[in-house]
Amino acid sequence: MEYTMTTHMNYRKEHIIYTSIWLMLYLSPLASLYMRMSSNPNIAFSWHEILNAWAFNTIWLVLMLIHNFLLLPVLIIKRRTWQYLVLSLALLISCTFVSYLARPGGPHSHKKRKLMEMNDRNYYICGKSDIYEAPGLCQKMEHDPKEDMCRKPIHGGKSFPMPRYNPDELRPIRPVPMMGPGDAVAFFGGLMLMGMNLGVKLYFKTQEDRDHQEMLEKQDLERQLEYLRYQVNPHFFMNTLNNIHALVDINPERAKTTIVELSKMMRYILYEGDKKLIPVQREVLFLKNYIELMRLRYSSRVSINLDIPEMMPDVMLPPLLLIIFVENAFKHGVSYAAPSFIDIKVTVAQDKLKFRCRNSRQEQKPDEKKKKGGVGLANARRRLDLLFHDKYSLEIKENDKEYDVQLEIPLSKNNS
Repeated sequence: MEYTMTTHMNYRKEHIIYTSIWLMLYLSPLASLYMRMSSNPNIAFSWHEILNAWAFNTIWLVLMLIHNFLLLPVLIIKRRTWQYLVLSLALLISCTFVSYLARPGGPHSHKKRKLMEMNDRNYYICGKSDIYEAPGLCQKMEHDPKEDMCRKPIHGGKSFPMPRYNPDELRPIRPVPMMGPGDAVAFFGGLMLMGMNLGVKLYFKTQEDRDHQEMLEKQDLERQLEYLRYQVNPHFFMNTLNNIHALVDINPERAKTTIVELSKMMRYILYEGDKKLIPVQREVLFLKNYIELMRLRYSSRVSINLDIPEMMPDVMLPPLLLIIFVENAFKHGVSYAAPSFIDIKVTVAQDKLKFRCRNSRQEQKPDEKKKKGGVGLANARRRLDLLFHDKYSLEIKENDKEYDVQLEIPLSKNNS
C-alpha cells in the first residue's frame, strides 16, 4: 500500500514537471510578441505568428508524448536498448522532417522566393557601370547599345543603364533539404528534449526503486525482529521452568510463589512482548520480577544486587532486550559450591539507557569453553544491530573470575 502511494506521487510529480515546461513553451511566443510590441509601437499583434509558433511546438510535443509513453517503456521496463535507440532515432528524424516541411522557410516557399528575386533584378549590376563596379558578381557580357534603357530604381533616384545579365547566376546556393542551420537546430533541440524526458523518467524511477528497496528492507527487518522475539520466549521459559523444577522438591511453598511470579512475567511477554516500544518502567518492573524469582531459588550464598532508580523518565525502549543479559548472568555466574555474585545497574540520562551487569565466573567444562556465546547473546547482538545499527554500544569484558557487560542504547520519547 505504501509503495503504491509512493508510485502515484512520483507519477504526479513527473507530469507536473512536463506540464509546467510545455505551458511555458506555449506562452513564450505571446510573451515575446508582447515585449516587441512594448519596445516598438509599429509592431502589431499577429495571430499568424503565434499560431505558427504553436504549430512548431506541437510537433515536438507529439514527439515527447510518443517518446514518454511508447519508447521509454521499451528501455526501462523491457530493457531493449538497441530497439529503443533505433525507434528514437527514427522518431527524431521524422519530427525534424515534419518541422522542415511546416516552417515558413520550407520547400513550399521556393516559388515565392524565386518571384521576389525576379522582382528585384533592377538592384543587381554586372560588370562596370557609371555608378560603381561589381566585379565577379557575374560574367561580363557584350553590351548592345540598342538594348540600352534607363530604369529608375524602386525607391527613386538617378537613373542608370541596365546591362544584360543572367539572373540564375546571382541566385544564392540553397542548402540540401533538411541540412540547413534551422534543421540542425531542430534536430538537436528534439534530441535534448528526449534526453530531458529520459533524465526525468530515470530520476523518478530510481527514487521509486529506492523507496521499494527500503520498504522491502523494513519488512525484512520486522520479520527478523519478530523471529528473534519468538526465540526469546522459549529460551526464557526453559530457564524459568528449570528453576521451578529445582524448587519443587526443595521447597514446595517457594515453588508455588515462583509459579505466581512466572504468571506475571508471562502476562508481560504476552501483552508487551509484541510491541515495538514499551515504557522503560515496565521493562524495569519485569527485570525486578525476574530477579525476585531467582532469589527464591538460590541460597544466601549468592549475592544479588539490583541498582535501579525509583523514578524513571517517561521514555521508550524495545521490550525483552535486557533480560537476555540477566538470564546469562544467572546461568553462567551462579554456583551452589562457591560464593557467587550478580550486580545489575540501570541508569537513564540524556535520552540514553546505560545497563551494566557484572557476575562471578565459574569454572567451565571443556565443551563449554569452545562456545563463544549461546543463543541468547547471539539473539541480543542481532536485535541490537537491527534496531539501532551503529547507534548503540555493547562492551563485554571477561576474565577468569568475572564477566562484565556494559550496554548503552538510545531511547525514544513517549509521545502517547
